[in-house]
Amino acid sequence: MLDPATAELVRLDALLEVVVQAVALQDRAEAVIADCAQPGEPSWEVARSGRVVAAQYSRLSGWAADLVWQTDRPPPPQRIVELLRYHLVMLDCALRLAFPRFRTDRLESRRLAMTGLGSPARELRDLESALRHRITTLSP
Repeated sequence: MLDPATAELVRLDALLEVVVQAVALQDRAEAVIADCAQPGEPSWEVARSGRVVAAQYSRLSGWAADLVWQTDRPPPPQRIVELLRYHLVMLDCALRLAFPRFRTDRLESRRLAMTGLGSPARELRDLESALRHRITTLSP
């Protein structure tokens, strides 16, 4: 049985690995969203690539959810789960708008207006730094 401080350090290390992988995927996610928002018909390669990235975010958000624990110290693990799910939802939305069952002017204007992951992507990168700092302060 691990003492509480060691257990928290192990959980933080595992959560950091999930966040590192998620941040590494951000460029690919941004590219998929940008490709989905281009005028005209997106290529099927965009759909394939987008589904691969979305599947990876889905897996990472599940892992992060498995690691959530109650803590009053930053960074809050639940916020990381929320940000990973946001990344997944944005990819899914971009792909659904780019490859709809039917097209309408309203949906098409929303598709063309998509600009990327926005400030939640930056927040996830900031949380990666906060996790690294927290691990450093807890490490013996």
